[in-house]
Amino acid sequence: MAHIHIAATPGVTIDGFRAVAAKHNPPQDIDGLLAWAAGTDENGLHVVTVWQSKAHMDRWSAEQLFPAFQSLGMTDVASNMEFTEYDADELYIR
Repeated sequence: MAHIHIAATPGVTIDGFRAVAAKHNPPQDIDGLLAWAAGTDENGLHVVTVWQSKAHMDRWSAEQLFPAFQSLGMTDVASNMEFTEYDADELYIR
């Protein structure tokens, strides 16, 4: 079952997103990642990811995302994020 993860991070820009992305595998090489979208508004950064499963997301977060935050000195980023997660009942990807 596909797993959807939405993260909102106040005060982070798309440049911050790109700096973190440069520290982990490119999207095409992330096991279980089906789609991602990132953008900003007046409230900060918003990232939506779609995964094959929650287990895929959890493994990637532990092995790549959180180490990328640490390497950039962004250790408090996760504590400022707001998350929405759910398993998709329906999924269409073109």
